[in-house]
Amino acid sequence: MKTIFKVILPVLAFTMASAGAVMTKDAKIKDAKKSVLISGFIQNPSPANCLPVSVDCTTTGGQTCMSNEAIPRQVWLKNAANACSVNLYKVAH
Repeated sequence: MKTIFKVILPVLAFTMASAGAVMTKDAKIKDAKKSVLISGFIQNPSPANCLPVSVDCTTTGGQTCMSNEAIPRQVWLKNAANACSVNLYKVAH
C-alpha cells in the first residue's frame, strides 16, 4: 500500500500542477484578446470641431476605424493642435 502512494502521489501532483499551468496560460491569452475601448473623435464637420466617441480601434493597422452610427463616419485622434486628424484603425480580432 505504501508503494502505491509513493508512486501515485507524485504523478498525481505533477498532473494537477501541469493542468493548473495550462489553464492559467489559456486565461491570460483570452484576457489579451479582449477589446479595449478608446476615446476617438469624429469630425463635426471640420477637423477643428470634434465629437467624442468610444471605439475599439488602435493607432496601427490597415482598415480605417469607423463609428458605430447609422451612417458610419471615420474616427480620429486629436493631434498636438487639438484637431481631429490622426488616423485610427480597426483592431484585428
